[in-house]
Amino acid sequence: MLRSRNLAECRFYRERMGADARPMPWGLAELEAFAATDSSDPFAGRVHDGVTPKVSLQLEATTDPSIWIALDPPELDRWAGVIERMWKRWGTAPGEAVAFFDYGCSPLVLLASSGYVGYLRRGAAERLGLTAVCNDGVAAMAGRMVGIVEALEPSMLIVRRDLAVPFCLALESAGTNLADRIRWLAIAEVEGCANRREADQLSARLGVKVWRILRSDAAFLIAGECAGCRAFHLDGEYFAEALASGHVAITTRFAQLCPAVRFDIGLARLINGGCPLEPRAQRVEC
Repeated sequence: MLRSRNLAECRFYRERMGADARPMPWGLAELEAFAATDSSDPFAGRVHDGVTPKVSLQLEATTDPSIWIALDPPELDRWAGVIERMWKRWGTAPGEAVAFFDYGCSPLVLLASSGYVGYLRRGAAERLGLTAVCNDGVAAMAGRMVGIVEALEPSMLIVRRDLAVPFCLALESAGTNLADRIRWLAIAEVEGCANRREADQLSARLGVKVWRILRSDAAFLIAGECAGCRAFHLDGEYFAEALASGHVAITTRFAQLCPAVRFDIGLARLINGGCPLEPRAQRVEC
């Protein structure tokens, strides 16, 4: 966790420090409320005083006022490493392709390739020897997504939750069966995660394994569902703590330029270790 004297250099945290010299847990509502007090600061007081970020991404989960997160190039690379390790847990092979049905501004897309965002040395796909292709994340593009599956034959798909049904309808209309084509499909929300029942129903409908992704961009959080225990395994870049409210707070170790300390992801259960696949990993059920 960042030292308190470093957090004091960020206006957002200066005003949230408790008697124990730790910031109070916070969520998107607190970030939006702070941003509303100073429209000239797109990072809502979280970037260190006097710093000009090289990489800035707008949060999709907020609208008015718009809020951004910031990274320096080494942090961007470490974040891409989180995606790389998530895909490895689900299985990939060099030479394969991963296709996205998502907006190009999603970190899930941006972290895939150095061609998508400046200052990223190697994206997750490049590290694994994969080709990455992105289809625009609107329902009207579902037919084109089917065309991508048929023409490029990707082995892995990552789809926004709200696009899953249009994609299924387009597949059925075209008579395209994913069962013989796709190793796995991952479903993602803009904030939070799809519920397990919905993922299971999608898996039965498509005939492929469907994994869920837990995502909270304000905390740089991306976590994938485990093939064994089905909880979300937190990468070593994150530290989680259980709150008295029954919620879980996330601290992101690599985020120094725009710190993410004690971000409240909501009602969840924290499990410390115990999964046979990764015995020491922190896990979250939500």
